[in-house]
Amino acid sequence: MKHENTVRTPSLANSRINTDSSANLSIGDTLRKAKKNLFFSRCLMGIMAVLILTALFVAFFTGYANPFLDYVNNAVG
Repeated sequence: MKHENTVRTPSLANSRINTDSSANLSIGDTLRKAKKNLFFSRCLMGIMAVLILTALFVAFFTGYANPFLDYVNNAVG
């Protein structure tokens, strides 16, 4: 039996995905990197959503949205 210190891969699968020209990452490394990027992306999207909702609330509360509300009210009624 032949023993090597390499990981067996299926013949049809590409086990090395190049994310940039200088690094050869394994599938696990690539998935861990993608999971981390997805987590940060979702956190940033959540923060942006909260900021937008806060800005809308402040605009309505302070009266900056009154011209928009008047326009919608005139268009509907």
